[in-house]
Amino acid sequence: MATYNLDLRFFDPKREGIPAAPIAEIYVKTYSVDEKDMICISPRCVSLHEIEYECDRLMKEIEAIRKKARRKFVSK
Repeated sequence: MATYNLDLRFFDPKREGIPAAPIAEIYVKTYSVDEKDMICISPRCVSLHEIEYECDRLMKEIEAIRKKARRKFVSK
């Protein structure tokens, strides 16, 4: 599953010939900024149903990132 707002950045130093452990970070790929310069990773929600949908979507993204990280770290 491709992620929309979040993703994994993975660096394997051994590929570069550096003797160190791999490094992984979760980063924000897509966001918007509101009128108060707050970073938002979901659209504006006008109902409980909408916010629940966005929470579920973000949890699915996090789970996809977890699986991606497992594959990356296990292959080392």
